[in-house]
Amino acid sequence: MDASQITREKRLRRAAARQGLRLSKSARRDPRAQDYGKYRVENPGRAAGDYSLTLDEVERVLYPERQAGPDHPLRRDEDYENAITPHAPHDGKWLPHGGSG
Repeated sequence: MDASQITREKRLRRAAARQGLRLSKSARRDPRAQDYGKYRVENPGRAAGDYSLTLDEVERVLYPERQAGPDHPLRRDEDYENAITPHAPHDGKWLPHGGSG
């Protein structure tokens, strides 16, 4: 697993924890096993399902609102970050101080 996959997994673990869930990965070490490298999202107090999810599928479970299509205004991770962080406008057009442009 490369560094970007590890980072993504950690981000999804934190996202699950914020929702009161837990992301766990199969402990299988045999690449031929059906659940090798697969994940599950656990809900405390409920029976846990099998390890059948990829990281893409985990993301769809944790962020269903992102599945609204490519034109959805908050489609990418950085869009979510930018939605809550003040920054320059994406088009780079700044209004002059004290007036309209």
